[in-house]
Amino acid sequence: MSVLFAGCQPPNSGPEQSSPTPTSEAPKADTPTKEQSEAVTASPKHEPAVKPPKSGTSNSDTIAANSTKDLAVEPYLNGWDKPAVAFLLTGEQHGYLEPCGCSETQSGGMARRADLVRILTEEKGWDLVGLDVGGLLKRSRRQDQIKFEKLFESFQKLHYAAVGVGLEELRLGADFILTRMPGDPDELAKATALVSANVVLFDQPELGWPIPYRLVEKNGVKIGVTSVFGPSLRDRVAPAGVSTNITIVEPETALPPVIQALEEAKPDLMVLLCHGNEAESMQLAKAYPQFRIVLAAGGFEEPDGKPIPVGDSWVLHVGSKGKRVGVLGFYPDNKAQPFRFELIQLDKDRFKNDPEMRTMMQHYQQQLEDEGISTSEELLLRHPSGFSYVGAEKCGDCHTKAFEHWKETGHALAFQTIVEGPWHEDRAAEKIGWIKRQFDPECLSCHVTGWHPQEMLRYESGYVSEKLSSHLLGQQCENCHGPGSEHVRLEEGSASMDELAAGRQFVRRTLAEARKTMCIECHDPDNSPKFTPERFDEYWDQVKHPFKD
Repeated sequence: MSVLFAGCQPPNSGPEQSSPTPTSEAPKADTPTKEQSEAVTASPKHEPAVKPPKSGTSNSDTIAANSTKDLAVEPYLNGWDKPAVAFLLTGEQHGYLEPCGCSETQSGGMARRADLVRILTEEKGWDLVGLDVGGLLKRSRRQDQIKFEKLFESFQKLHYAAVGVGLEELRLGADFILTRMPGDPDELAKATALVSANVVLFDQPELGWPIPYRLVEKNGVKIGVTSVFGPSLRDRVAPAGVSTNITIVEPETALPPVIQALEEAKPDLMVLLCHGNEAESMQLAKAYPQFRIVLAAGGFEEPDGKPIPVGDSWVLHVGSKGKRVGVLGFYPDNKAQPFRFELIQLDKDRFKNDPEMRTMMQHYQQQLEDEGISTSEELLLRHPSGFSYVGAEKCGDCHTKAFEHWKETGHALAFQTIVEGPWHEDRAAEKIGWIKRQFDPECLSCHVTGWHPQEMLRYESGYVSEKLSSHLLGQQCENCHGPGSEHVRLEEGSASMDELAAGRQFVRRTLAEARKTMCIECHDPDNSPKFTPERFDEYWDQVKHPFKD
């Protein structure tokens, strides 16, 4: 799978809407039907495995006919009056910059988020403030550092005022975080700020990064924003006993002076970003009612869109992976109903890919190539067997029928798709302006041979580059059967029958293994949403190879 990509979701399930009234009863929200819920919890990266026939009904047509039908495109922000200020609320993106190109049904992506921002600011003429609760990344490798930089470039263009410090940000390390502080005070005042009331780097609060709070003024409305990192996550920042130069101050110690400073500025609204668990966000909302809005991490990946009332305040969740964003309208003149909230799904039918964000993605991919991220020793992993990958051509020396069949499957085209785009005829339009991804570890891990799909690490003898590893292009035999060097050595040598049997047993795989654990390594919910346990046989029929030579 790839953490570059947004998660799977039927594209037209529509937004959840809330009532504007912050009462003791949470506003009503549309909930998915049982069929829709089952559709979004699908398993599984490549759609489907076999090339469509040149004539007649294609395999992709068959699969599409059996999948859940798209719902009608629904309006969003329906009936909203123009708010004094609108907030774009996001968080826990976990590195998903865009929907995976392996599936056309996925929601999310910075390019669609930018299109929503364009609609709100240019078409509707709303004043917009972006806030993110943190959790931008999934890992702490060099690729994630590059993502961090690209995301902040994007946030700057999308009217973001503040990003809370999350677990993933802290795992990048105190040094990296501090080097991302704008050096000029005027630049800092204009930049999207990393904010936390209770995170201190190098035990020096005077460093001023992350900043303890931010004051924003839009359309004559003054907003005070701060963030808290939940103590429940403290032990996950680093293993016990490891010095990180990061101090997590207790919220009850850190928040009062920040609240005092904010209140002295007489804001019209105070917002708290809470990067912790559900209990912590609720406790903070109760303890500090000065924050009328608490944007909380730690909820469901697919929240129901209902604000949780705590006194006169709302606790809001926007889910993860960037599939949905929250829009909060603030109506300060309406004392009875000052807020309106809606969770909007970023589907392909209602939102286009913003050209500026697509350019950002091109620059991101180019930087991965320029820095040689996919060939870095940081990603190197030794296969537990100690054996090496030999490539499908070598397998085909003996397994001729299976090899010929494999060449007719989508698996054989897996590398080609990240270079040229989807091979399905009905997705030809996606190839226009396609951004090549053959230097991206998060794509390579399931589109070449000899990588760990879920960890996105390269086995020592696995694919390195087209020049050095042309024999390992595509999703080949050894990704399922294991590296074949020992099997080949035994078969081509003078091994005993017992040795031959042991070598054959190593590469043998059962249908039960494929069904339970193997295929979903790549055909996971984030990258192959149409692949479900119930449809395993339908997919398996396209790649099965019970042939004897």
